[in-house]
Amino acid sequence: MKKPLIVALCAVVVLGLGISAGAFGMAAYTLSHASTPAPSEQRNEYIMYVGTNDKDTYEPVMEIEAARSVVENKLMDYFPDGFTMYDAKGVWRDEHMVVTLEYSFVCVIVTEKRAEIYKVADELIAALNQSTILIVTNAVKSIDFYTGTK
Repeated sequence: MKKPLIVALCAVVVLGLGISAGAFGMAAYTLSHASTPAPSEQRNEYIMYVGTNDKDTYEPVMEIEAARSVVENKLMDYFPDGFTMYDAKGVWRDEHMVVTLEYSFVCVIVTEKRAEIYKVADELIAALNQSTILIVTNAVKSIDFYTGTK
């Protein structure tokens, strides 16, 4: 629904219930000035796809365990409150139309710190000699740390 329609509906309720004009004014002001967080403050889910093949040789940069350790340590430095990381295999095509299958890591981070996502990506690009890291951003509506029924 559009805000003007909501405000009009509130006015009908106010008149019908006899609510004071002051209360209506505050409600209308709140509705008309409600804002979403700035993009830098928005909590998002970021999914990073980090490959392990060298961008120049198309061969693994290091053993998988060593690469996993590099990625884990970088993520722990920037996101000690939590992240999820799992192993995958990825396929991509570069600017020379070379198709590559490589061992990869998928890293899922929920944060409002967008700049930190790109800082850690910069460090991983350098550490693993990658041309790119794919980052997918999804808006988060809510987060629940569900502890079960009591």
